[in-house]
Parts: sequence; C-alpha cells; structure tokens
Amino acid sequence: MDSNDSERTSELLSTYLDRHFPGTKEDVDIRRTTQLVMEQAVKFGGTETYLFYGGSRVEGFYLADSDFDMMLIDRNVTVLLSGQCIPTNRARHTSLYMRQGECRPGYVNLLLGQLGQHQSHVLLNSLVPMENRSFVSSDIYREQFVSYMNSDEGHLFESNGPSCTTKSVSFSMDLVPCFPSNGWPRQAHEWITRTRLYGWPHQTLIDRIVRSGCHVVPVGDKCSEDTLLQWRISFISAERKLVHSFSHIQFKVYFLLKYFLKQLKHLLKEVIGDDDILCSYFLKTVLFHAIENSDQNFWQDKNLFNCFWLCFNILIAWVKAGYCPNYFIPANNLFKRKIHGQNQQRLFKILNEYQLLKWGCLPVGKFSRPLLLQYLATLQDNLVQPESVHDAVLRRDKSVVNHLRNLHFPESRSLKTIVGMLNLLSKSESAYAEIISYYYAIHILYEIAIEQVYPDHMNAINNKTSYKSLKKTKYWMIPRASMGTELLYLATFHFKTGNYGKSLEVIRQIMRLASYFSDDTEKLTPEQEVLYTVGDCSPGNPSIQKLRKVFTRSISFTFGQEQFCLPHLQSKLSTQCLHIPPLLYAIFLSFMCCHELGDTNERDRALRYLIVTKYNDLQGGQRHWIVHTLLGICYQTLGDNRRAIRCFEDSAKTEAGFHVFG
Repeated sequence: MDSNDSERTSELLSTYLDRHFPGTKEDVDIRRTTQLVMEQAVKFGGTETYLFYGGSRVEGFYLADSDFDMMLIDRNVTVLLSGQCIPTNRARHTSLYMRQGECRPGYVNLLLGQLGQHQSHVLLNSLVPMENRSFVSSDIYREQFVSYMNSDEGHLFESNGPSCTTKSVSFSMDLVPCFPSNGWPRQAHEWITRTRLYGWPHQTLIDRIVRSGCHVVPVGDKCSEDTLLQWRISFISAERKLVHSFSHIQFKVYFLLKYFLKQLKHLLKEVIGDDDILCSYFLKTVLFHAIENSDQNFWQDKNLFNCFWLCFNILIAWVKAGYCPNYFIPANNLFKRKIHGQNQQRLFKILNEYQLLKWGCLPVGKFSRPLLLQYLATLQDNLVQPESVHDAVLRRDKSVVNHLRNLHFPESRSLKTIVGMLNLLSKSESAYAEIISYYYAIHILYEIAIEQVYPDHMNAINNKTSYKSLKKTKYWMIPRASMGTELLYLATFHFKTGNYGKSLEVIRQIMRLASYFSDDTEKLTPEQEVLYTVGDCSPGNPSIQKLRKVFTRSISFTFGQEQFCLPHLQSKLSTQCLHIPPLLYAIFLSFMCCHELGDTNERDRALRYLIVTKYNDLQGGQRHWIVHTLLGICYQTLGDNRRAIRCFEDSAKTEAGFHVFG
C-alpha cells in the first residue's frame, strides 16, 4: 500500500471509529463528564473517604468489558516527603513519611509521623515496630482492608494485587485503598525537568499534575523477596489528566492499541500461558512516550495507522530490549517481573509476526470477521458521505440518555450533596455537564424526600404537621418526576396517600412512553426517535426539555425506601433492591388503583394487559423475573391463590436462573 492509499484508508478508519467506537470527541467528553460528576458527588458527601475514578471508563471508553477501577482515598491520612512539614490544614490528621529504603524505583516505605484524631483500625493494625519507629505494612493493610470490607458490606471481597475485588450477578467492583500525597516524589523529579522538544505535555499541565501530587497503594514490588513494608507509588491522577489532554486522534490510537491487545489475548494465553503478560498499562506508557517524542502535527486523521504503527514499533523495541520505562520514573522497568528469558523471546516472536502483517494486524470484531482493510472497503461508500445533522444529533443525544440511565448514586445522601451538585451546575462548561449535574441533584432530592421527609408524616402529632410533610415530599419529588417514565414515582406517591384517581391519571400520561423501554440503554426505539425529533433536531446542545420526552428507566426501590414502596412489594425489598421495567410497574400500579376504587372492569383489563406483557420480548418474563411476582400479587389480591402460588414459583425459578447466568 502506497502513502496515498494509506492516508485514504486511515481517514476511512478514523471516520468509522467516530461513528461507532470510541465515537466522536463529544461522545468521549460525555463519558468522561459522567464519571467525573459521579466522583464529585461522593466528595460533596463529606465522608471520611472518597472515591477517585480510574480505569477505561473515566478515560473515555465505554465498552462492555471496560474496567471500572476506583481508588478509595482516606481523607484522614496524608503522605509527606522526607523532611516535608505537616501542612497546617492537616495538623490533626495522621501523617506518614515516604522512605526510599531498599525499595526499587517506584516503591517506598511509609514511616509513621503522627497519629491523627480519627484513627482507622485498619491502619492501626498494620503498624509494624522497627528500631523504635513504626512503619505501615502494605501486606497487612491490604488483608485488614479486605476483612473490613467483608464485615461491613455483606459482599465477598478478595485481595487482588493492590485492589479489593468483588463480583456478583449485578456488578463487579475493584476498590484500591490508598493514601494521598500532595508532594511530588523525588524519584519522579526528572519528569518535571525533562527536555520536551515537541511541547507535550505543556507546562501548565505539568504544573497542575505536580500540584496534584500522587498516591501510594498497598502492594509491594513483586520482584522483591520482602514486600512486607513496600508501597507502590501511583500516578493515577497524573495519568488521567494526561489522557484527558489527548487530541481525539491520539485517543483513537489509544483505542486501537487496546483493541489490538484484546485480540491478542487468546494467543498470549495459548503460546505463553499468561494473557496478562502484556497489559493496557504498558500500551498507555508506550503512547505517553510516543506523543511526548513526536511532532504534534504528525497526529492527524490521515496518519492514523502510522501513529498506531509508531506505537507498535516502540512496543516491539522495548520487548526486544526487555525494558519498558515507567513514564514518570524511567528507572522503573515495568517488564522486570514477567518479560524476560523465554517469555520475552516468545512475546517478541508473536509481535514480530504481527509486524509483518502491517494493516492486517488489526482484525475487526470477532476473529471470524474479515480483516480491517476488507471490512472498510465494504463500508467505503457510506463512510465517505458526511453524517447528516439529524443523525449526528440523534446519536449524540442517545449517548446522553444512555449515561443518565446508567448513573450510580452515593449511598450517603444529604442536602450538602445537592448544594454541591447545584454549585457544579452553575460552573458547568458544557450542556451535558449541566444536564448530568441537574439530574444528579434532582435524583438525590427525591431520595431524601422519600427516605427522610416522607416517613415524617407517619409520626406527625397532628394532621397539619402530616400535611406539611406530604406536601414537602411531593414538591421535592416533582423535578425528578418530570423526566419521562420517572413520573411513575409521583403516581406511587398519589397511591400511597390514597389519591387513586390522581395516580391513574398520572399513569395514563406515561403508559405509551413506558412501553418503549428496553434493557438496551444505548438505543432509542423508532417511536422514541420520532418523539425526540418532532419540532427540533437542530445541531444545538442537548437539553433537559428534549430528553424528558424520551427518557425511560426501570422503576427502582432500594434499601431504606420500604415505607414509600407499595406494601405488596415490601417483603421483596427486605432482601434485595427492586428494579421493575416501567410498563410492568405502570400496569401493576393501575391494577392496584382500580382495585382500591372498586372498578372491576378496569382492574381486569389491567390484569389481562399484564398477562400479555409477560410475553413481551423487552419487558416480559424472559428478561425480568419480577413480572411473575407482580402477577402473583394480582392473583393473590383477587383471592386466586392457586394461580398466585404458580406465579410465585415461576418467579423463584426465573430469579434463580438470573443468579446462575447473570
């Protein structure tokens, strides 16, 4: 392939990546903003620990297997450099001092300076006396932390490197406990003063990174015989800032490197017996060095493959030399533990064979699919045509809806968090940041309303006090209830307060939209697309007003919300969180309202609709065990215990199946 063909194919590939994965720069920014806002929400809660998000998702990827790593940072501990004075605002905190000792570059010992007012039992139990001083053991701390998490959270956590890992049917989580340091480690001082011929990273970013300091995580050097007191220096904050500074073409190269590694995993396992001998962190390190040592004008769409190829060849050279220099501490060889001897030779041979393929080293999708060049050729006519404004806006705003549906909210909810989110809203620099900050605030306001304000009416000393409590609950719920199928929470409120007619009125408003719900959060149905684009599909920014037309999400009740949940479902909520597709919930609630009103015709109509919906491809019993439970409750309400028992048995079987295969 000559240079002209290579440039043309690179541009096609770049367009393909924009329209599919990882998406446009705006798509990537939306993903990053989502993660950063969730991170901020936890900080606003003011707890003794807070989360710092790492991994692929906060970098801007959102694939099914994108890693979701979280650093759990202890606010009550600060790590200082040797000779550094304790900051006045940290005078009452526990202070630890970095000591190089006999550690390899990239690792330190932690010497106890002073114990603070708030002392963690995990930390206290990890202190090891040595020559009239106390050091913190990473090995003991890690195991103590896992024990603490298992006793406190009710999940089975396991130690995995520096992280504490748990997996269940519904989620998987990697927590890395760590201590923050506002100092820049002396081992990495060369990174600050390094000669940079091409101006990346720029000085302003370097200064920001240095001011942010680093972290230490509880894992020792696995090449060492004695890891008891060794802690690894983590530059996760610096790395996140650097990745977020990438141009979009650089980010696409990062994606191609990760994608190549994913395709290579099976071969590494087969030939070497270890599919982790190459990891994405090595590839990110390659990319940091490549960008720093190349002209920024080189990173263009027409050079996409050449940019990838530059990184690929750096990787091969490093494997051949058996040396991968840590970007911040070059004396730390990241290959030292695994890539040497026979493993090094085998890995070099594999990469060398791929090097001969050039463009052919990038397959697409499953291994049975055609090679990239053939695949792009079949799409060429479509890719050379510019995307219509309508399609671009719709694709972008589908992404917005998807991320709103998949938000995670902090367990600790307070007005302080809402104030923080509204302050973040006022400072937002993008329309999407405004949307997610607003939605976060109204969601937490709703949670406070039903968990803290609503129960007050039950303990009120008189009707006036009870009325005030219910009125406040309703007003605090309304903002969230304005978001599409979230209106069903307001319908629940009316049912709980005995206003069954009003509840039915609200249900009828939302029944049509509820029928469009799908577990596939990345798509809108054709009907939703029509609803969304009626009147406006301009290239303007997304807005709450537009999104609320199409927003669908499962109706969820979590622990602590038993008093607001329908009494018929409270027994289920005592053992697990409930997530009910909106159409199922709307029909079930309609049945209950009609039953309370004595309207047997409409009640029976709702029951028939629920039976039909049980076989719905998107919201039926094949995907949602709860439909059988809802039907069972309806039959039980009618006194048909035989059918009720059968439904409850079906529910138990289906739920067990989800736990086996989920």
